[in-house]
Amino acid sequence: MKKPIMCFTGTLLVASVAVGMLAGCGNNAGSVPLEYHYYMSETDDLGNVIEQDYNHDIVYQNDLKELGADPSAIYVTEGDEAGYYYMYSTSDPIGSTGYLGYRSKNLNDWECMGVVYNPAMYIEDGITYTAFATAMYWAPEVIYDSDLGLYLMFYNASYIFNSYRFFIDVAVSESPKGPFVQYAKWITDSETASPEQKAEWAPVDDDASAEKAGLGKGELKVFRPLLDFSKIPAGTQIDDSWYLGDSVRKEETDSKGNVTKVTEELPGYMKVIDASPFIDENGEKYLYFTQDLGDYHKESAIGVIKMNDDWTPDYTQLKKLTVANQLEMDDNKSLSTYPDYLEGNTNEAPFMVKRGDKYYLMFSVNTYTQTSYSVRVAVGDNPMGPFRKLTREEGGWLLYREGEWASGTGHHSFVNSNGTTFIVYHAHVDRKLGSIDDGRAIAFDEIRWVENEDGLEVPHCNGPTYSYMPLVSAEWKNIAADAKITSTNVADGSDVKYLNDGLIKIHDDVSYIKEFEMKGGAAVIELTFDDYREVTALFIANSYSYDLSVGRISKVEFEFKDGEITGTAYTGDLQFDWNKYYPGGEYYVTGGTFALEFKPMLVKTIRITLPNVSAARALSDIAVLGK
Repeated sequence: MKKPIMCFTGTLLVASVAVGMLAGCGNNAGSVPLEYHYYMSETDDLGNVIEQDYNHDIVYQNDLKELGADPSAIYVTEGDEAGYYYMYSTSDPIGSTGYLGYRSKNLNDWECMGVVYNPAMYIEDGITYTAFATAMYWAPEVIYDSDLGLYLMFYNASYIFNSYRFFIDVAVSESPKGPFVQYAKWITDSETASPEQKAEWAPVDDDASAEKAGLGKGELKVFRPLLDFSKIPAGTQIDDSWYLGDSVRKEETDSKGNVTKVTEELPGYMKVIDASPFIDENGEKYLYFTQDLGDYHKESAIGVIKMNDDWTPDYTQLKKLTVANQLEMDDNKSLSTYPDYLEGNTNEAPFMVKRGDKYYLMFSVNTYTQTSYSVRVAVGDNPMGPFRKLTREEGGWLLYREGEWASGTGHHSFVNSNGTTFIVYHAHVDRKLGSIDDGRAIAFDEIRWVENEDGLEVPHCNGPTYSYMPLVSAEWKNIAADAKITSTNVADGSDVKYLNDGLIKIHDDVSYIKEFEMKGGAAVIELTFDDYREVTALFIANSYSYDLSVGRISKVEFEFKDGEITGTAYTGDLQFDWNKYYPGGEYYVTGGTFALEFKPMLVKTIRITLPNVSAARALSDIAVLGK
């Protein structure tokens, strides 16, 4: 694990003052310099920023070094892997087979656990047995079902010899590190499954694929996928907005009558990707998915199907929830009514969260190759809808590009641990141009819940970021909200409460995310705890507005206690890292921080002094990592 070099000598607090000297001062050490590490970049001879290393246990920065896409992250609370984050993603190249698994203790450093799922393929008595797909494995999402005691990996893949004919499937395992086994094979091999279950999921003959593989009739048996809409019971009422295959052969010809394209539809086929499971508080189970773009769909849509207790589908409960550029399913009002809300032709990558009595359906819009690929929010009162997409001002834009340091931020999952929620997503490695040529990589930021102007609780993302950010964990929390906070020189209409509300303003989009604003002149901000708290790092997020940004902090003082000794430890002048957050004077990176780390110490008051300048200034948030 990489950590910055920090020279702590002498007492808990200071290197320049010896223990004996402090003891000789009685119980009050007075003012002493603090030994600390301040996160400040350097530049090379060409002016390029040289990134500084950081303590991965308490700091994170979205370096985009872990390649992958469509990440599903979980926090494990059961068994030998308890305390680990696990992550699964679409691997590059996009035609790869199966899935790798990764684990981490801090979301920064990922250990590859190898292949956790590989599709079954074997020969027995001259017959080839195979999973329905052997390529194009995309977008895995893993959930733990405590009732079954199993981890379930939902995914989509293409049917053998049909590159873009996608089905949704699931694989199961007793451990997050696998091996996961395709559901159909798991049932047929099970010692506890009933004869009826075994018969239902037994591999079936596929003579058409056998012929393509150079095999004879009856020589290829396929373990079928979990979700197959041709299995919808006869007489079931299906919304006309769904398209199901017609079992016809369609030909497209050029102007001379030459056949240029042949599409062979399967009866009841629906092209689906991006499976996302959800277990409600009452134990009911749902599977969200995307009806993907294709020969019959100019726009993608999100649907849901209710699942049985064993995660088999109930085809009688199938509903479409969203379509691109439409506010609600039962309302033909186009999102063009809201000029800043257009979604391209894509609603995909659903993810469901329940909060209170509301259900939040999150999804990605535009396409994954675009800089504008981003996460939006819809809200409803029932897991099967109806849902209404929130406008930007209402908080409907959860995660999206800002400036030139983040691009293609989408297809996410939420992971909860130790009282904190993170959004884990992918972004383009090429931050500035937004090209996908360099691939996609994993990033994460903190999620906070806040009331919008209508009193509706909505998720807010402190991101996307490319800053040194506080990494809350089981050991260290952001305790700033526990402090009483005051300041001098408060601008009219502003309030110090915005300094420790945990909300960082990244975009100029919603009115209910506010910064703390100061008038021209000096200012002193104080955070005071009821009692001494153990503290190890301080992060001060600058304004989202370049015009209101703070250029330097004169000093930070910590009123500390070390045994019977009390005193005030102080920093030197802290310059904002303009090299990093305003590179080459080309663009301003919002969410930039003054970040300093020090050896843990007991602190009661933190005092931040800003110099006397004529211009108005603002700060977005203060985070204190402590216990």
